[in-house]
Parts: sequence; C-alpha cells; structure tokens
Amino acid sequence: MGSSSRPSEEKPERPLPPAKSIFEVKTTCGSARAGELMGLPTPRFTQLTSRGMPQCLRPEVLEAMTESPFYQLPVGDLLLRQESVAKCLEPSMGCRSFWPHLRTHMTYCSFRNPRQNPSVYGGDAVCSVETSGGRRKVGAKEMLQTQKIMRVDLVASPGEEVTLDVTAARRGQRAVARAAEWLKEILEAKASDPELDFEWHVLASIQGGADVKLRQKACEGAASMPVAGYWIGGLGYSEGLPQRAQVLKASTLLPSSRPRFLPLNCGNPIEVLQAVMLGVDIFELTYPMEAASGGIALLFDWEMPKDAGSELLDADMEALKALEAEPGLPGQPGQPGSALPEAVRQVWMRSPECREDFGPISESSPVRQYSRAYLYHLHEVHELLGTMLLAEHNLNLYLKFFEALRSHIKSGTLQKFAAWFLQTQTCDAPEAKGQTPPKKRQKI
Repeated sequence: MGSSSRPSEEKPERPLPPAKSIFEVKTTCGSARAGELMGLPTPRFTQLTSRGMPQCLRPEVLEAMTESPFYQLPVGDLLLRQESVAKCLEPSMGCRSFWPHLRTHMTYCSFRNPRQNPSVYGGDAVCSVETSGGRRKVGAKEMLQTQKIMRVDLVASPGEEVTLDVTAARRGQRAVARAAEWLKEILEAKASDPELDFEWHVLASIQGGADVKLRQKACEGAASMPVAGYWIGGLGYSEGLPQRAQVLKASTLLPSSRPRFLPLNCGNPIEVLQAVMLGVDIFELTYPMEAASGGIALLFDWEMPKDAGSELLDADMEALKALEAEPGLPGQPGQPGSALPEAVRQVWMRSPECREDFGPISESSPVRQYSRAYLYHLHEVHELLGTMLLAEHNLNLYLKFFEALRSHIKSGTLQKFAAWFLQTQTCDAPEAKGQTPPKKRQKI
C-alpha cells in the first residue's frame, strides 16, 4: 500500500567547491581598478594568437618586451589541434608541450575570437565557433574535452553572443539561460571529473544584449557561482560608445574581487579608456596588430606633461561624460552632435610623405633604426618584414599606454589623463585606404 504512494527520492545536488582567488584589486579611481591577475598587473590586454602563434611577431620579440605576454588561445584554434597535442611526449603539459613558447606564460582559452567578426553563431542546442576548417559546434562538453587535452590556465565558459542591435527579447533571454546552464555543467565537471583534477580557472559569460535589466540578472546569477572571473559578451561590434557604456555600467554589479574580461573586435585607445573607466580589467583586442597589417604606425603619446590638464575645458568634460554615458548627451561617434573623437594619432606608411622621409617612426620606437622611407618601400613591395616591424612598434606603444593607465589609476589622475588624451592625442577618422590591405595579384 505504501510503495505506490512513496515520494520519488531525488538525489541532492552536490555543492560546488569555492573558486580560488586569482585577482586582487590594489587601487581604485572611481570605477577603474588597478590590480594583479595571477601576478600580472592590470588593466592589461591579452596577446591574441593564431593557431597558437603570435600574429606577425616571433615569440622572441615578445620575450624581450617589458611585460610578460598573456597568451589568448581562441577555442576555434584549439579544437583542430587536440589530436596533435594529445600525441606529444609530455601530455601532462597540454598545449605547452606543443607550443614551447607558452611554457613560462599564462594561457587563456577564449570562447570568442576578436579577430573574426562574427566568430560565434547561435543554434538550437549549442553554439558554433569559426575555425580555419569551418564552423564547429561547441558546448560545455566540447569545452571540457578540449581542456582535458590543452590544460590552459583560464577557460571562458561558452556564451551565445547577442549584439546590442538585436531587438528580439527571446534571444537575449535564451543567451542568459544557456550561459548559466553551460557554466553549471562546466563547474560540476571540474569538481568531479578526475581528468580535470589540475589547477585551472573558469570565467562566466555575461550576456543579455542591450537589455540592461537582463544584463543585471545575468550578473547576479554569475556572481552567485564559484567562478574566478567574468567575460562580458555581446560588445565590441558596431555599437556606439555611449550605448556600450550603459551595458558596462550594468556589469559593475559583478563582485569587485574578480576580474572582468572584455572582447573587442577593434579595441582602439578611446575604447580602452572608456572600458577602464567603467571597471574592465582585461582586454581581448586586435587594434595594434590590425593597424600594422594595414600599414599604420601609431603615433599617440602616453606621457602626459605635468602641467597639462590643469584646466578642463567644457569640450573635454563633454567628451568624458560621453565616454561614461552621462545622461543628457545624445549622439554616437561619427554622427552629428557626438563629443567623441574617432581615431588616435597615426601615420600610414604608404602615404607619399613617407617616401623620402629618412627619419624614424618616432624616437621612442623599438624599431627606430629603420626609417619611414624604408618602411614605405617594404609596404610598397608587400614585404612581410614591414608588417612585423610595425607590429613590434604598435605593440610596444600599447604596452606603454596601459602602463600609463595603471599609473594614473594609482595616482588618482585617470580622469585628468583621459581628458588630456582626448584633447591632444586624437584625430578624425583616417581614410579607408589606410586600413585596407593590398589586393592580391590576379593570376593570368
């Protein structure tokens, strides 16, 4: 009699172990933070790789720079190399056994590849990511299988990218729900699977499109999970900076004790300034390398004179408010009424004025032994060395720029630095020809 009425016994969920802390905030300046991520100073940017190798640079060049690189390995690249890595002589070292230059550096498996737009596609059950061999479906199970072989330090949980121009509410809600499900599956496997019993950390995906309330809900859900940090999805595409700022402000609800990653398809200094002022710690960007590929040398200065910025003009304050999306400032970059500049100081190496200019790119450049005229020649004949030299120059300049950001956060002068930078180191958007790679010769 009692057997049919006995309530079904459900197995209680196993509590997830707490996440190990990998981030420490040292100083704050408004919403901006300066800290350390596993010994690396923040804010900083990742070194995006292509098939495990730095783009346009030899690893030896990166080793000689002032900061240790933080290598970003998109999951689309790792998926195609699982078999090769598994056959290495030291499988316990994972990706470091296949790419020796990674052995002494932090590695990060990102779900999104900032170099490809888009790189993530939604689907009925799982998402697909772009790879060199076509699209591949990737969910929590595929990420876990990849991690068992690659053994990277940080893994970004999967997330369905919903950009800010998507108006369908269901897509944003689906993205938030999926991100939570995939994150839980990864954390449960991390806690119970013996093959994953090594030190690694998980980043939660924050989705929600342009819906600020949905973003806040996603932040609250992710904050309750034992994760090491967060990556903010759906940004860095074609949205305006004021619109992006509204979403980044919602992300400040995330715990301050954990790092915030932001993928950007471009990531120019104006975008970086905004995100740093709104609490972003790690940037996944392409701007220095993409500029070099287009023959562009960055020329902006990162050293603010001591007497600069003593008086902030109304225009400077308006630009700062626009960066942080203060109310009462309509307009988007590139549209009438916008207070924001569109580009930073730069020179196109194939411009006529560089043809007979025998001076260096700049006196502080690590490649100052090469003249602008020589770089003009290299780009005219499509010589790879020209791109490599510009990549080294641009990357060094970006390292100095981020070093200046950290310094001004610590000294409490970040707003003053941002106003000075927007006033003196920016310009109108360059002509499209400076950004366009040369066309390939047609075979006859």
